[in-house]
Amino acid sequence: MQSRGWHSETRRHLVVRGEISVRKHTKTVCEIVCVWKCRNSVGGGTIRNSRSRLLGTQIIDAISLLEHNIGYLKQLGEGQIRVTEENVLGLLPAADLLQLQGVKDACCDFLQSQLCPTNCIGINTLADLHSCKKLITRSEIYIHQHFSEVFGGDEFLSLSSEQVIKLISNNRLPVSSDEKVFESVISWVKYDLGSRQCILPQLMEHVRLPLTSKEYILKNVIEEPLILNCFKCYHYGFEALNTINSEEFIPQIVRNIPRHGEKVLLVIGGNEFGPRNSLEWFDPRTDQWHFGPELITDRCVNSLVVINDNFVFDVGCNASHRSVYMLDLSSESPCWQPSVDMLVERRLSGFGVINDKIYAVGGLDDMFGNLQSAEVFDYNTQAWRMICSMTSIRSSFGVGVLNELLYVVGGHDEYRRSLDTVECYNPSMDMWRPVANMRIRRSCAGVGVLNGVLYAVGGHDGSDCLSSVEAYKPSTGVWTSIADMIIPRKYPEAVALDGLLYVVGGLSASSFFDSVECYNPNTNTWAMVTAKCNILRILPGVVTINRPLHFTTYEHL
Repeated sequence: MQSRGWHSETRRHLVVRGEISVRKHTKTVCEIVCVWKCRNSVGGGTIRNSRSRLLGTQIIDAISLLEHNIGYLKQLGEGQIRVTEENVLGLLPAADLLQLQGVKDACCDFLQSQLCPTNCIGINTLADLHSCKKLITRSEIYIHQHFSEVFGGDEFLSLSSEQVIKLISNNRLPVSSDEKVFESVISWVKYDLGSRQCILPQLMEHVRLPLTSKEYILKNVIEEPLILNCFKCYHYGFEALNTINSEEFIPQIVRNIPRHGEKVLLVIGGNEFGPRNSLEWFDPRTDQWHFGPELITDRCVNSLVVINDNFVFDVGCNASHRSVYMLDLSSESPCWQPSVDMLVERRLSGFGVINDKIYAVGGLDDMFGNLQSAEVFDYNTQAWRMICSMTSIRSSFGVGVLNELLYVVGGHDEYRRSLDTVECYNPSMDMWRPVANMRIRRSCAGVGVLNGVLYAVGGHDGSDCLSSVEAYKPSTGVWTSIADMIIPRKYPEAVALDGLLYVVGGLSASSFFDSVECYNPNTNTWAMVTAKCNILRILPGVVTINRPLHFTTYEHL
């Protein structure tokens, strides 16, 4: 279907499908049309509406449509106007002008239902023009959550430089890395190179290159002709390389700070007594748990990792501890799909993600023999390969990723003794090296990373469950004790969210926990999260994700 232009000044286009019916509100349409015509007839006065200069044939057509329906509305008694793809672009400005709130709401509902990557920017601009607050909010959420699909479209390429900067500087833009942001900037500049090339340095200030990878910068950024021909932009590329290669303190300038998106905690599986096809998510802004879409397939979850923010991998569970399954959260009807099996069967192992690669290390094999080996799965090639083995055997340890390095923390040795040792893997060198020992021995600890700090939470020292917590900063190279948790836990999940470290679940010698507590590094204090999961879950998988658009609640509508 051919789209219609809604605003001659901006030459935007929308594509909408379907139709919606709406009841009249307050005054009848005939009354308002008559009043409007009397006040604004030729020689009868001027239109005082602030948007009068925007009136065009579409608005006049819409007024005619309202006028022609007067008889029908009277007969109908309560009155209805049908909003369709043919009339919505005229009805909305006319309804706004004539203060027909019911018709205006119906137009907004119709446009909201038709949001897609090719029209969302135009709908957002239209909503802003007519002060449709709900539609503004919903279209902005859609643009942000579908940025990777939106940035290549005609609407994005036609934005002004101010609009592009507003979009790419948004700290909550839900991108797993800034590769898409960089590519969107280059595409936008090349669309009108003559007039836009001079604006490139201003745009590159807002591209967070350190959040991409060294390989990506060397291959795609430094070699880009537009970057090569701009000294300031070239400097941003080398600045990012220095930041990525540094193990010291990273300056907290905007280009080094991760985008937050609308982050939520995702919890899957973990309940032994009941269905395992449900997932829940926790919204820290409302302090509430919500059910997500029901999973089509039932699965016992082991260890969760996330790639590209939409793809959740469950590694090593069910009948085979080599098995890997993937869940696509962008689908409104998600189901577990088999992925490529690991090369080695692993139990009580550790997993982490660096640059879209899943690392699986250590653990126990199918005969419960101790493992020192490690392997990596490349999401882009869909293949596993062996990498350098750890320096020591360990199982039941924690894993954290910091500055593109993989840290394995504590665990059990081959004699089931708890360890205080820590080692670090550098993917670019395929090499392990030891780092400072923890202050106490910990197996079954939760490990999380927050604001450039590695945390080891709880666990077991060989005798007791622990409530103690310690933190490691690469810049100092030592572990320091911080405030204890409220509840001693082993096998907890530790994840960072909105500047806090959340600890979920775990168990003690006699009971399982469904409680959650969070740590505030600014105050060095722990607090219990009052809201509890909707389902009691025993050792579930927990990860942080950007909230998918279809993870909706009443507050978000």
